[in-house]
Order: sequence, then structure tokens, then C-alpha cells
Amino acid sequence: MIRAVAAFARGEGPPPPVLQQAFDARGWGALPEAGGLRDQRPGELARMTTAYNVYQAYRGFLQATDPRRWAQDHPEGWQIVRKVRELERG
Repeated sequence: MIRAVAAFARGEGPPPPVLQQAFDARGWGALPEAGGLRDQRPGELARMTTAYNVYQAYRGFLQATDPRRWAQDHPEGWQIVRKVRELERG
């Protein structure tokens, strides 16, 4: 899932379903399942949050005019980007 999110951030294909679900939830201001937080499927919100955070960090890094500066200004985002890059290298 993380690799698919990174690929989408690079403009390679559509968003993976969990990221699309996160976009939809944010856009509509509604959770995937009716009810409150506890009515969601186990782990679903965590997966959506992870996918969204990876997308935001990786896309921010890719769009930075100065990646080193971006990494300094966004240390938490940089940690995400480093882990994504490690995953992509195998």
C-alpha cells in the first residue's frame, strides 16, 4: 500500500483504494461507514491516516524546490520519506 501511495504521489497511476477513501472522507467530511469512529472496520482509519500522511509527505518532498531545506523544515515528513525510499529500494 505504501509503495502504491508513493507511486501515485509521483503521478504514476491512480490512488490506491485506501488513499481514495481518505480523500473522500476528507472531502465529504464523513467516515466510510455510518456512525461514529467506533463503527468503522478495525484498522480502517489507521490505514487511511497512514496512506494520507505518506501521500502528503512524499508529495511535499517531490514538489520541494530545495529537498534538503524541505527535509530540515519538515523533520517528521522527512522520516516518512526516508522510510518510503527504503521500501522502494527493497
